[in-house]
Amino acid sequence: MENYHILQLIGGGEIGGAEQHVLTLLQELDSARFNLSSGCLIDGPFARLTEELGIPTLRFPMKHALDLSPLPGLLAKLRKEKIALIHTHGSRANLLGRLAGRRAKIPVVSTYHSSLSKDYLSPKAALVALGLDRLTLPLTSGIITVSEALSCEVASRGGKNLHTIYNGIQPLPQLGNKTYRQNQRTLYRKQWEIPDNALVLGSIARLHPTKGLETLIDTAAQLLPHFPNLHVLLVGEGPLRSTLEEKLKNSGIPYTLPGFIPDGYQTLPAMDLFILPSLSEGMGLVLLEAMQAHLPIVATRVGGIPEVIRDGQDGLLIPPADSCALAEACETLLTQPLLAMQLVQSSLNRWQSFNIDHMIQKTENFYEEILC
Repeated sequence: MENYHILQLIGGGEIGGAEQHVLTLLQELDSARFNLSSGCLIDGPFARLTEELGIPTLRFPMKHALDLSPLPGLLAKLRKEKIALIHTHGSRANLLGRLAGRRAKIPVVSTYHSSLSKDYLSPKAALVALGLDRLTLPLTSGIITVSEALSCEVASRGGKNLHTIYNGIQPLPQLGNKTYRQNQRTLYRKQWEIPDNALVLGSIARLHPTKGLETLIDTAAQLLPHFPNLHVLLVGEGPLRSTLEEKLKNSGIPYTLPGFIPDGYQTLPAMDLFILPSLSEGMGLVLLEAMQAHLPIVATRVGGIPEVIRDGQDGLLIPPADSCALAEACETLLTQPLLAMQLVQSSLNRWQSFNIDHMIQKTENFYEEILC
């Protein structure tokens, strides 16, 4: 059996859902069939992480999102390392990887983890990214989307040979252990000085406008008079941090913003409700972690989220940017513990449908379809 060398190419300026997905591919794809290397276009935390884990890591630093100066170096590495296929993740990787693949005459597969139109702070930047994506889509041999919602979006831009492969995560058996959850709850609440009796509305997300976290704060402000022991916990880092912190300070809501935490799922037991109020979401990988943490979930009915959370069965879904609807859903779960327990029990079975083994097998099969 031939062993193909695959380059996983990503920006790598942060460690979010896409980076976690790439890390899973790098660690779990069959090494007898595929030789994996990581390629980063930003000299940042993801490159450091993969190196620490002993994963072959290549750097092709881009000065900005349209910088093509790393292209010659990338082409040289493709030849030297005898790369058989480039798998791109994100706009920077799509641009550079697709051009390199065409020049080197090797196939390119692109995975879409989120909606390009909602990924940028500037509408102008989003338009540029969408335009470049349309221009370079014909250079791909195949496209993977992490939800059917994303598949429809990419198809509307001219994407061909599309396969939906849902993200999967490894089981987190420690989250199934009641003693572990209680210990983690005590640990983080003590570390962050969150009272034992606080009702914690929590989320793990990039602090980015597309995550809708300002709506969560508006919701907490509405609930605070009825639940005076309310506390907001937002685990993550991003460009909206100062804006969110100022909004929380002005609202008078007790809050904790601990920043990015590796293996952030360990903080989930500190929460009472998990909320994902995204304005746009490819799939919502963190939902699978929250399910395993026995947390009741409220999320928005956007992107691939309804493909993961069945409304009224595994969690409650609400419209995006609707603080009143979010407040109503949160109040329902806080005042109806039996309903909350039923949703948790259903979600404990539901997350297993997004099996990491299925994701890996389908990705390997897609590679071989492209390469053979």
